[in-house]
Amino acid sequence: MKIDSLSGNQIDLIKCGQFYHFLEQLTETVKMGELTELEYELSGIIATYDALIDYFNQGADDPERDRVYQQLVGHALQIADRCTIATHGAKELPYYTAQCKAVRRESLHVYLLQLEAFAEGIRSTSDIEELKQLATDHDRQLSNLFTDLWTQDTWSAATASEADKLLLAPSITEADQCVIVSAVTLSILRMFDPLKLLFLCDAYYHSQPTVSMRALVGIVITCNCWGERISYYNEVKARLTLLTDDPIFSNQVCDVILQFTRSADTEEIDRKMREEIIPGLMKNPKLRRMPHIKKEDLSADDINPDWEQWMHESGLEESMREITEWQMEGADVNMSTFSQLKRYPFFYNISNWFRPFDAWQADMMAIIGNPNENNNPLGKTILQSNYLCDSDKYSFCYAIREIPQIQREAMMAQLEEQNTALKEGADIPDLKRLSKQTAQSIMRQYVQNLYRFFKLFPNIKEFDNPFDDLAYCPQHSNPLYRTIVEADNLFKLISLNIKQKNYLRAIEYFIRLEGYHPERMEATQLQQLGLCYQKKKMYDAAIEAYTKADLIQPDSYWTIHHLAQCYRAINQYDRALEYYETAESMKPDNLSLTFHVAEMLYEEGEYEEALPRLHKIDYHHPEALKSVRLLAECNFLIGRPEQAARYYERMLTEHADELTATDWRHAAYNYWLWGKRDDCFRCMARAEELQPMEPYDEELYASAPKFADVLYADSRMLHALGARKEDLPYLYDAYCRSRKK
Repeated sequence: MKIDSLSGNQIDLIKCGQFYHFLEQLTETVKMGELTELEYELSGIIATYDALIDYFNQGADDPERDRVYQQLVGHALQIADRCTIATHGAKELPYYTAQCKAVRRESLHVYLLQLEAFAEGIRSTSDIEELKQLATDHDRQLSNLFTDLWTQDTWSAATASEADKLLLAPSITEADQCVIVSAVTLSILRMFDPLKLLFLCDAYYHSQPTVSMRALVGIVITCNCWGERISYYNEVKARLTLLTDDPIFSNQVCDVILQFTRSADTEEIDRKMREEIIPGLMKNPKLRRMPHIKKEDLSADDINPDWEQWMHESGLEESMREITEWQMEGADVNMSTFSQLKRYPFFYNISNWFRPFDAWQADMMAIIGNPNENNNPLGKTILQSNYLCDSDKYSFCYAIREIPQIQREAMMAQLEEQNTALKEGADIPDLKRLSKQTAQSIMRQYVQNLYRFFKLFPNIKEFDNPFDDLAYCPQHSNPLYRTIVEADNLFKLISLNIKQKNYLRAIEYFIRLEGYHPERMEATQLQQLGLCYQKKKMYDAAIEAYTKADLIQPDSYWTIHHLAQCYRAINQYDRALEYYETAESMKPDNLSLTFHVAEMLYEEGEYEEALPRLHKIDYHHPEALKSVRLLAECNFLIGRPEQAARYYERMLTEHADELTATDWRHAAYNYWLWGKRDDCFRCMARAEELQPMEPYDEELYASAPKFADVLYADSRMLHALGARKEDLPYLYDAYCRSRKK
């Protein structure tokens, strides 16, 4: 939970330019809490600010005034954060407070010596019992270091220097450095500290991509979370400016945001796996008739065609293709599989959620054996797998621990074969690409680790979930904003959000693209923007975008067709008809367009003009209810009851179960005008049965109308079609009397 959410409206005073009032309130809070150390620090800020105000009152020219003000505000905010933790932490953050009290505080230099001793021990020791003890001690030390770093207040310059030594020490393991970066990231999300953000900036340039990518993700999350705070720290702003000038960093920032955006699909993929794909396969009887595979077949060079046929017929091939496509796009397909496997005691320790998969973790050694030994296929296979994030690798190992030895060995052999196939299989370039360990794949796995932590950690209510905000368009206060709104990055973000059907989010990015790169808003982009507006039923905005696209690229069938759809949606049938007719002229064989033109002519009351098109459709597709219905309606409304009756009869015999109350009622009117009273009353009876299920116009009726009310409302139409006005009141009564016979 961010400090801002606990400190009330104090910080808002600074945003409103009331720093002096903020200092007064903070002083009172610090005194009430008897926080002597903070009171001393705060008194220094107040004294400096008083002097600055005095110089201002004297009209003195002070070129350093703004810089000093920024420093004072930044320092005061840090004191406010520490004050908030001290006064509200125990009640609002019980887990965090308990961890603060339980952790054994050590200097970072002591931790460095411990981690160096472990790294040296596993290199020089061969005795398995000694290695196990080293691993057990190391687990405890690393957990303590993580909690210590996570729960620390703001750093001093000395602490920051020691942290840098930890980061740069060549004698500690890469996995340990990853844990350190994650601990600092989690700490800065709770309480902003400029020195910790500078530490992450240093870590970004680490030689190991696993460390660098974790730092990158931490920087992106921090800038999104603390953008306004960062503006008060000039050194941090300068460092971030240098980073954003690096095109590689710019592209990687976009990749991080894209991955966070993809995470929004995880729950839907999870649901689809649990409710559709897996149950569908389990229920499929063809899966139970899997062809018999002999042992010697496994080493054959060719795939048995019977297997391919079985995979195709059972639906397994299609399901595997869909899952593979998700993986190719960087989606998280394993959440549903492993979410139930986060209940092992290993996951009770917060540090383990951020620990890279480490064969030297004590439990892992017991499961997969000595990492120093070469004959360790399972350990190698898991370490080399790019399909599973670290958290899921741990879950997998704990799960196989409970599998009998024979099955475990078979699984190990199968996994080893899969890894070998991925390395050597050049027939599938996408799979080969996915199997390679790249900076992007490392980042993707780490984001998936974070997703699991922020969704599944038992005490997660005390943490603000960065996934809730990072997928949205960044605020101007975000120091990375300039990088994110580069044209190429915006194109990537727009494309992904459209694919995910996040149309409002795509519109936000389009607005940035149009504002910062208007020259890049070409016809294609305007078409996409129009589609986003159309999907959100913002038709006026969609029409504006489509019209601009039509000016840039005239005579585009796609644009014209969508303009017709939008005008139709806002009931401007004359404009819709204009565009539909233009589209029809471009594709005269498109019967769907022909029907839309006929519909618009019908809506405009041009029934005679609609008939030729409807006859054309009926000739090619006599089974289509929509065209038959309009043929009946048009003939009915131009006073040709005999012709209309032919189409109504087709409807009543071929599509009886699909007809609405209105269909039956209009058929009844047509028969009545034609003098077929029995047929009229038969249709009216069915119309009355269906009437309660039909939606009604709430502007005309306060509540669902009775059948008699609907007939009365239709009397004006019947009179226009030639029915005697004097006869209309008798229609309902005649119908009621016929029901009694």
